[in-house]
Amino acid sequence: MGKIDIRRGIKTACLFAAAIFLLTACGSESKPEAESAEGPSGASIKPARVIGIGRIEPELKVLDLYSEVPGLVEEIRFQPGEKAEKGDPMIILSREIETARLKQAEARIATQESRIDSVEAALSSAGIRAADAKKSLRRAKTLLKNDAETQAAYDRAKTAFDTLQQEVRRLEAEVEVNKKLLLQYRADVELARAERDRKTISARVAGRVLTLDITIGSLVVPEKSFGTFALDSPLIARVEVDELFADLVETGQNAEIRRLGESQALAEGRVIFTGPALRRKSLFSQDVGDLEDRRVREIWVGLPETAPLILGMRVECVIQLDSHD
Repeated sequence: MGKIDIRRGIKTACLFAAAIFLLTACGSESKPEAESAEGPSGASIKPARVIGIGRIEPELKVLDLYSEVPGLVEEIRFQPGEKAEKGDPMIILSREIETARLKQAEARIATQESRIDSVEAALSSAGIRAADAKKSLRRAKTLLKNDAETQAAYDRAKTAFDTLQQEVRRLEAEVEVNKKLLLQYRADVELARAERDRKTISARVAGRVLTLDITIGSLVVPEKSFGTFALDSPLIARVEVDELFADLVETGQNAEIRRLGESQALAEGRVIFTGPALRRKSLFSQDVGDLEDRRVREIWVGLPETAPLILGMRVECVIQLDSHD
């Protein structure tokens, strides 16, 4: 009986100790993470930093490359990664027909200019003969008044002068017509040159070729992009900050750029732009698990040109809310 009482006492003590442990554990359970941002009085404490997801881009964004006209790629003068200045030809499309039309239009100009020279020479000759005929007419008129010339001679001189005057007027009109045709032919040359030049895809602004989806012999059509081009502008991180913290971000705040999931900074910059309104996610809207009614604020972080970052790179941006440059 003594042994049984001892065992019962041990069992009762163990159960009592277990009950005390459970009560203690329940009483010391940690608060949720959202509550850790409250002070002793329950007031919210402003966080020291905000983290957003962004992408490295040029400030003036990346453009798709298009052609105004269809054609086969004949020459590629700039490869991805190479920088082009404004006006540099980048892609040359086949342009044999356009070149032939331009030469034909230029030949018309040369022919028309020769025709004008010929008519102007005839006009000059007719003008000289008309001046001589005018002198002869004046002489015949004087002689007729003095009865030293017959009426028939005077009439012949007048007829010759009138005929040459009409010839001069006709040649002057012909010169004007030919000059107008020359203007038209020159306009045809400009049109033919423009059609040929459209077969050359040039850099409209300075920048860098990022990608090219074509090769020699590829068909380029106006409706389809064949590459991307980064405008020559400062590097930025285009960041989206969740609406819960959007109003805390201001221009001038310092920011740190790092790879996703890493703590080491790749570059440091500052906020140079804050979006005036919330909008739907756009940079990474394809991410699985995004809520349809999620709203974000777009933030731009200016970065140094020497930062070891790749255009299009996805990064984390840590914005220090209590710091300004």
